[in-house]
Amino acid sequence: MNRVRSKIIFVLMLAVMGFTNSACSTDPEEINFGTDQCSLCRMNISEHRFGAEIVTKKGKIFKYDAAECMFNALSLGNINYNDAAGFYVIDASNSKQLIDGVKASYLISEKLPSPMGANLSAYSKKSDAEANQKQHSGELKSWDDLLVKFKVGK
Repeated sequence: MNRVRSKIIFVLMLAVMGFTNSACSTDPEEINFGTDQCSLCRMNISEHRFGAEIVTKKGKIFKYDAAECMFNALSLGNINYNDAAGFYVIDASNSKQLIDGVKASYLISEKLPSPMGANLSAYSKKSDAEANQKQHSGELKSWDDLLVKFKVGK
């Protein structure tokens, strides 16, 4: 009987440890297009070339239909910049692929409209952003440029 009890306790401890580790993950979560809603504007996230996430240090995930909604949420103070473990954006060249938003290159181009009207697209490679700028015109921006543009305090 003690042996069975020990096995049950061991299995329960493993389950609790697994739940604890998964609950505190700071990895991005795949966006379920057409189902997930923007944490700021509550629109369904539907365009595969756009989308963003903030993952907090506690593992809470906030999803956005466009990078500009993420920046606006930070600007409004909905999420404290320093509480974030990571900022992620969809790579416009590789739809549905979340990339590190801080390292991404950005393009603001009226010829590449984004869901909330900031005309902002993100790219994992600067060369992709430059190629799109050459084709569609617009301004190249860095993460820090956008923090200033959207008036996000650190």
